[in-house]
Amino acid sequence: MPPREEGRWRLLNPLNIRFSQPRIAPHFRDGHLIKDTVTEIIEAPVQDPAYAGVGSDDAAEGVPHYDAVLVPPFPAIRVISWLPKLRRPDGEAERDANGDQLLGRRAWFALDNRRLYSLQCAAAKRFPRRCCVVVRCIEDVPGGESIRELRKFRTTTEGRSVDVGVRAGECRPFSWIQAAPPGAHMGRAMEVEGLYAEDLFDALQWAPQAVKAAAMIGQQEEENERMQTTEGYPGGGGKKDIKMAPCPDNGWQYIDPSGNIQGPFPIEKMRVWHRHNFFYAELLMRSDPVDAFLPFDQLFPVGEEPFRGRVLRCRQNAKNGFPAALRHVQ
Repeated sequence: MPPREEGRWRLLNPLNIRFSQPRIAPHFRDGHLIKDTVTEIIEAPVQDPAYAGVGSDDAAEGVPHYDAVLVPPFPAIRVISWLPKLRRPDGEAERDANGDQLLGRRAWFALDNRRLYSLQCAAAKRFPRRCCVVVRCIEDVPGGESIRELRKFRTTTEGRSVDVGVRAGECRPFSWIQAAPPGAHMGRAMEVEGLYAEDLFDALQWAPQAVKAAAMIGQQEEENERMQTTEGYPGGGGKKDIKMAPCPDNGWQYIDPSGNIQGPFPIEKMRVWHRHNFFYAELLMRSDPVDAFLPFDQLFPVGEEPFRGRVLRCRQNAKNGFPAALRHVQ
């Protein structure tokens, strides 16, 4: 898997990102259904201009005109500015009279097609509100894994739609335009935001909390994969070990300043204590005794009130009860 740090953090409307492959499975590699992931995507506001951070010198200027930032339960998708090959419905490349391959117009294409499908479904549901997501822009084609992924660019629709299914002939076509509310005007969503990273808004400036969430989940996913391959971690791998889940009614614990585990407590008691500001950012907490302890400020997704919606659940490391990817913040 390519390193999580590749590419630049930018904001992009997922409806303006194209699919690079003609077909995707209806589930992720761990069996988690894509349609379930769509319901886990939440909203966060774009940073107020008065409090926005310092922007990059090589990013768009001005104030972004997005209505919301979508925050998914998976790492930021990787996108590349690309001139697609035009292909016939059978997948063969179209050629001119001289036998040269014909190319379509430049656009942003996803290297993570199932994640893009989730984001487009979520954005289409909110249409005509204009949403954006945090992406990693890759403009210079790197070597290694990404070269192999680029060879999979086999879309026959210039990425405007994708078939969803396991086998050819048993798929259903998906296009966000059909998924949008009936009668919705498409013009506003189809505005071109820029075809290079310097034309897009800096996510670190306008959506810092969404970047933090994406980076944290990406780091944890990467660490799980490393543990699975190098340490024989049982059951390891991505969403099986780190996931967003509904807050449970019971089982909440925290580690007090003396290092003692307190609880388990019911969620109603946690809500009361939270209203009285008993919990601080570095307090180690978990929602179930089988989970690892995480700092309080990392437990809850951006945009959700603690103990009301979803919570980050992380499989416990057998050595010390902390997820390996987060040992550096303890």
